[in-house]
Amino acid sequence: MRTLAGKWVWVWNWRRCEGGDAERVASRLKAAGCTGAIVKAFDGPRWFDQGIAWREIARALKTNGVAAGAWGYCYGDDPAGEAQRAIETARYGEADLLVLDVEAEFKGRAQAAEELCVPIRQALGPEYPLYFSSFAIARYHRTFPFEAFRRYCTGAVPQVYWNAFRWPIEDALSTTYEDYAAMGIVPDSIFPAGGLYEEGLVRYPPPEEVHSFIRDVAGRGSAGVSFWSHEHMSEEMWRSVAAANAGEKEEEEMSSEEFAQVSQSLGALSGRLDRVEADVRSLRAGPSGEGPPRTYTVQPGDTLSGIAAQLGLGDWRPLYEANRAVIGPDPDRIYPGQVLLLP
Repeated sequence: MRTLAGKWVWVWNWRRCEGGDAERVASRLKAAGCTGAIVKAFDGPRWFDQGIAWREIARALKTNGVAAGAWGYCYGDDPAGEAQRAIETARYGEADLLVLDVEAEFKGRAQAAEELCVPIRQALGPEYPLYFSSFAIARYHRTFPFEAFRRYCTGAVPQVYWNAFRWPIEDALSTTYEDYAAMGIVPDSIFPAGGLYEEGLVRYPPPEEVHSFIRDVAGRGSAGVSFWSHEHMSEEMWRSVAAANAGEKEEEEMSSEEFAQVSQSLGALSGRLDRVEADVRSLRAGPSGEGPPRTYTVQPGDTLSGIAAQLGLGDWRPLYEANRAVIGPDPDRIYPGQVLLLP
């Protein structure tokens, strides 16, 4: 069975990737040393329009020498329909592996996660490579049913978009692995996704950080990484991916001075994390521990609907109207660190 070992690149809109030419897509991937592509196949209970059938994309990629992984965004409103589409993607669509993109819509809905995963696993069997991709910093998303997805999936693909978080890459990865370990998800079943895109206030990460990401993940015991996404990556990002090998630890001695520096950095990181958790508790409690907070700081992976649900606001639209000047014209684009006023 194919796994997410090695380097993979996500594909959202097939026609925006080398004009939808499978041979050129495969050549681009192979030149960067990538195992394959993870191509969007479905959105909720519906096929995602890629211009041609998913199975044709999968077959064309395989014919040109790369693996064809599939992903679908799941909302949990029709888990039976989403499960059926996932099963068809694997069986009829001949996907080498399957990734369920599950995010804010599943918060507080463990039953929906069960209803999505159980029929998929029953239909595809215990050995089929099924992964879930979700929040990297789990401590900020405690109502998300990580445990349900952990039980049924081969591994996790946390979205470690450190450039969007505006966190040092070491902090983002350390916190991700620490949080997932606390949930019983071990490093060899973690396959982090990095964000190699530029959008709004988010900028491409420096090439040396891309290499550091791949090397650090391997050093922590993970066998593979992936990158979002083909249509967003610049030529510099492709060169950066090509320059580093996934799953290979670099053998090097650490001097006593380097060890001391690492220990000092870890101590400082621990202190910062304690302060972050205290800040989060304070925000949730509000002044004097009563009522909702008057402001909310956007965390990695947040959406307006998710924030509204978490704070008991019901509808996200008043939250957007109260913060239009901060967010801008598109309510779907919020960024970690933004401070929102609660209506």
